[in-house]
Amino acid sequence: MISNSYEPKSYTAELYAMKKAANRVAIGLVRDFGELEKLQVSKKGACDYVTSADTRSEKIIMEELSKFESKYSFLCEEKGTTDNEDQYHKWIVDPIDGTNNFRRGIPYFCTSIALMDKETSVAGLILDPIRSSCYKAAANSGAFVDGRNRLRVSKTSALKESFVAYRNIPYDIIQKLYDASVILRQNGSVALDLAYLAAGKYDAVIARDVSIWDIAAGIILVKEAGGFVRYKSLGNNKYDLIATASFKLLNQIPFSV
Repeated sequence: MISNSYEPKSYTAELYAMKKAANRVAIGLVRDFGELEKLQVSKKGACDYVTSADTRSEKIIMEELSKFESKYSFLCEEKGTTDNEDQYHKWIVDPIDGTNNFRRGIPYFCTSIALMDKETSVAGLILDPIRSSCYKAAANSGAFVDGRNRLRVSKTSALKESFVAYRNIPYDIIQKLYDASVILRQNGSVALDLAYLAAGKYDAVIARDVSIWDIAAGIILVKEAGGFVRYKSLGNNKYDLIATASFKLLNQIPFSV
């Protein structure tokens, strides 16, 4: 019988499957990034585009992860939910987080894959194909980049002069951060922002009304790198999120979650 369980376990096999899938996708993304004029682009929303690279990459990831011995379900950005034998555990897949950057030739995007045990991220991987950087983490096992180097969040505990990445934040919050001498960055990929927070490059990430596939892998990365995360479900797989390098900094962010 399949059960929803939170007992400590190793997710080495799951991370290996994620990396194998992401590596397959990276080959095509790097190629397409160099041949942007050949991409078939269709409009999906006001500021949200889906390309042939998105759909092809997602299909490859699903095919690769479907080979895994445990029949986990899927929640993917393009295809939505696919229920399999194990509906407690889901692969959360975003083939290209930062599609708008990708389609305009801006090298700030990534592939994000996570495994969730019901509502909890237990393993995650974020692959930056342009820089060949692979960030991964599993519950109670730490966070790493490129296999060997352990990730640690920064030691920043004061909001002043912190590096803060944000997404969809109201102007009044931005103004408060600006007045607090925060160094602000809006880069177009929340997943990669969270990986950078786990690596100590940013001190905080604030995101409003973002999708679960944007943040699922990043949440476990930040936690396992020693950071702190608060998030709130808005329904329909949408979330508000604050992630910081320290608990003290978490309580200084002028944004409620």
